[in-house]
Amino acid sequence: MTTGKGSQAAQTAATPYAEENAMKTMTGGRLAAIALAALLAACAPGRSDPVSGGGSGSGGARSMEEYFSGQVQPRLDFCRTCHIPGGVADVENGHDFMLSSRRSQDLANLRASWERLGRNNPTSRILLMSSGQETPHTGGAPWPVGSDAYKAMAALLKCFESPTQCVLSGGGVITELPLLGSKHAVHVWASYCEGKPDNALLPRDPRTRIQPGVNEGKAVYYNAWWTDCHAKLPAEEQQARTCGEYRTRRDGGLHFLMDELPGGNLTAEDYDNSWKKWGLAARPANFDQLYTLRYGLNAAPFRNPYPRPGEDPNAPGMNGGSGQLPLGLRQLKDDDGKWNGRIGSGACFQCHGGQIGDPTAGDIIAGMENLGVGNNNYDTLMNGRDNAPWAGTLLTPLLPTLDVGTLFNIGVQQRGQNNAVGAFELLNTILDVDSLGLNPIPVKMFVNPANPLGGVLDVSHPLAHTQDTPAWWNMGSRPRKFFDAGVSNDSTRIIMAAGPGEFGNLISADGKYYRERVEKYDQDLEAFFLSLRSPPYPRAIDTPLAEQGAVIFHGKDLWGAGLDNPRPKPAGGNGSCASCHGVYSPRYVNDSNYLESPDMEGVAGHIVELAVIGTDPARSDMLTPTLRLQWDTTYWGYPEGAEGYVSPDEKNVAVELLDDMSPLRPVGACGWQKETIGYQAPPLYGVWATAPYLHNGSVPTLEQLLASSQRKPIWRRQLQTVDGVTGFDQRLGEAYDFTAIGWKHEVLDCSDIPGNPLMACNPIARDNPSLVQIVQNLLNGTVSYAGLVLLPDPTPGAFDKRLVYDTRILGNSNAGHDFTDVLTGQERKAVIEYLKTL
Repeated sequence: MTTGKGSQAAQTAATPYAEENAMKTMTGGRLAAIALAALLAACAPGRSDPVSGGGSGSGGARSMEEYFSGQVQPRLDFCRTCHIPGGVADVENGHDFMLSSRRSQDLANLRASWERLGRNNPTSRILLMSSGQETPHTGGAPWPVGSDAYKAMAALLKCFESPTQCVLSGGGVITELPLLGSKHAVHVWASYCEGKPDNALLPRDPRTRIQPGVNEGKAVYYNAWWTDCHAKLPAEEQQARTCGEYRTRRDGGLHFLMDELPGGNLTAEDYDNSWKKWGLAARPANFDQLYTLRYGLNAAPFRNPYPRPGEDPNAPGMNGGSGQLPLGLRQLKDDDGKWNGRIGSGACFQCHGGQIGDPTAGDIIAGMENLGVGNNNYDTLMNGRDNAPWAGTLLTPLLPTLDVGTLFNIGVQQRGQNNAVGAFELLNTILDVDSLGLNPIPVKMFVNPANPLGGVLDVSHPLAHTQDTPAWWNMGSRPRKFFDAGVSNDSTRIIMAAGPGEFGNLISADGKYYRERVEKYDQDLEAFFLSLRSPPYPRAIDTPLAEQGAVIFHGKDLWGAGLDNPRPKPAGGNGSCASCHGVYSPRYVNDSNYLESPDMEGVAGHIVELAVIGTDPARSDMLTPTLRLQWDTTYWGYPEGAEGYVSPDEKNVAVELLDDMSPLRPVGACGWQKETIGYQAPPLYGVWATAPYLHNGSVPTLEQLLASSQRKPIWRRQLQTVDGVTGFDQRLGEAYDFTAIGWKHEVLDCSDIPGNPLMACNPIARDNPSLVQIVQNLLNGTVSYAGLVLLPDPTPGAFDKRLVYDTRILGNSNAGHDFTDVLTGQERKAVIEYLKTL
């Protein structure tokens, strides 16, 4: 928090930094003491009995000391957060208003600051700055005009000006809520239902509050509206009403993740022999560690057994076997509940099975209550190469990714990315949009059903691009899904898009099994996600610095006067980080200038337009008409109850096959939002654990996210090689950057990228895409499914380019979110410290 310079006369007054700068302030301290003594003598007609209770209590006249200690000093503690030696306001234009760590000196320091800032002329700049009437002020406007805090300070400063006319009456001892505190993403239902009976009625889901007009004129701006997708469905499909219903669904979601995973053709023996594909001579003793290192399916935070050769998984005491599978694989059971020795693949955990730390290094990793961190470690390409039908043949270097197992990560070029939205488009192309039965009509990708003539052929839309995966625990704090806020978070069906059961049942003529599977578990999975919490930061936090960060995060207008922010300012809000990302600090959560209701704590529902956010537009631009327009009329858009809707079970088969592109299709309750094209600012619970950052994972640390000049075009996460197997190093002590917050990495030149240099380096401008990349980007940006055809590089070792993050690839840009560049180095450090607490 900083203030402007005072008058010349005021600047000659002492600068009381208390004992921290005692030598500098000795003379000024004596002057202040003399002035204070005179003021107290003139302004204190005598003490009254103290008034108990809150800040609006009544009472008679108060002495200066009593009034100051009860009504002003508690609020001055807010100023002390930054206006002390070493704080973010300890800069040249902040020295006019300085306190110290000694509360006993507050009154003297306040008086001296008031003098330096020109007294009451006619309104003190202390009030002008703290109320937002004069800017810039890093702390925002904590004391709006007319607030109790403003009135209390105004009364005190009037006594400074005219001691003989000083009247201080009323008011007890006020208390301020803390700046630090976090619910760690726990949804209100999970916290409310602890210890409650099953018939206890649930409180309102805070996400449902995010409707047009909510919070208008306040510090937080919402434009990503919640929609009730289940409004026209049967009562049993509505949101849970009691704690018992919520708990039943929550437990059903965990059951699905643990025991209802899709099946597969992998036997326990096949899994146990995976090392043979790695070029090793014998099964290594540390096979489990090497498997996770090679493929990026991380350690499971629960017992996840499989039988080793010769073991009966159902033998007494065996309980599934002595082996331990990673998160994302699970030994299946027969209908009678017995282990069957076959390994199923949990598609959910391939993308949402991330890991914080490495158990082989003794790190504490996220547990069951923290499941669902984005898996920026999964190596789709390595998994595809090792398990492709042509694995081990001469075709392997040329066709590393064209494998059924990687089909739903189409277009992926780097480890840790996925293309989930592109997979949804693929589903709409090969499946009927009503029944989810097999109905492959490729032209559906290029026809706009909103056209009254039946659509216009449009082949200029490429497939939606790759992305980093968000954490499950934040689902309960956002009203809409996906990076572009495409659909309401009540659109629970899409949660089950990749998890219906056996793959053979996913592809069927009528799609009935698929739909029944979705309806059985979609809301159960959501309820389980609402029970999750963000993991606590694993090291000590600098509390005073974090408190400064809380003030800056919630109060600093990044577009304030004098900051010259080059980005357009978002519509609405106070221009702070909280304006888009939501409110977390108890002090601000309970401030009606920020939220209409405190239960909206942590809810982030702001879609930032592309011109404001400035991040790579490919993910947003590449949504084809199939997804952005056709979605509204598909099964995923909840068409039940719409005029003209006919259930797939009641349709003629021929009609069902042909009506996917009809302009007369009924529009569902939960369509894809098209009003604001941009990216939804995510909730920030557990943000320390979700590196790399931005929707495409292009920024490895929070430090670089807040300071765009530090970002580099080509970088690679720190690698770890164990017994000839290489992967991303996830050890906290060795690979995590506790200063910058994120993953340690090395900056590379294009010539450092594995493979043929002609495919990686531009001969004229090295930071520009190579000629090969230009061609590939052109194809990916204009032709649907072009991303499936990667130009091969047969150079030995070229396959390892998947470990490099190259921002020159279409969709990989690390630009944007640069409006935070206006933060000073100390402010940025404070904000990062605060984010650790969430």
